[in-house]
Amino acid sequence: MGVAVLIAIHLHIRLSAEVSPLWRTLSEYVNAGAAPIFGVMCLALAAGSLALLVGIARARRGGAVPVLLGLWCAGLVVCGLVPVDADGAARTLSGQLHNGGAVLAFLSLPLAGWLLTRRSDAHCPWEPRRTTIRRLSVASAVTLGVVLASFAWIMSTGPADPVVTLGLFERVLFAVDLALLLTMTRPLLSSARR
Repeated sequence: MGVAVLIAIHLHIRLSAEVSPLWRTLSEYVNAGAAPIFGVMCLALAAGSLALLVGIARARRGGAVPVLLGLWCAGLVVCGLVPVDADGAARTLSGQLHNGGAVLAFLSLPLAGWLLTRRSDAHCPWEPRRTTIRRLSVASAVTLGVVLASFAWIMSTGPADPVVTLGLFERVLFAVDLALLLTMTRPLLSSARR
């Protein structure tokens, strides 16, 4: 996960003149000549999330949470391997797959966080962080709603001159989801040290 964050920072610094963090989504780094680096970022985040999935599956032994985290990982892999459509270009199958993978991922993660913190036995490693995980899950879902509404607004009014800061909203979502992943991971790391 740390590799994904470092790559995201690198992309923001290196391509700040071509991809506005306020107006353009993270996926648009692909069309600014950084497709391989963007792909590695998505795959690194998927790999880190897969490690979390394995830890949760071992601690909880099944249920919906590993399935949802698997969908999050699958969505990230699709985003990393399938290119997005260029801004203003006609919609293609690969662009639709990329967008679908992103929506699948961003829908799955907050639901996984919410379900992870259902009341359970006293030995549940996530119980001390229950409130934080739930708040981050709600924040992720709300921010996703803002991102999807912004995207729908841009598609209906024309992407040439956006009036909503879709890029900023998506980056807030990315930050919230990273915080959620790290909060979900920390109890597993703590129990592994014991």
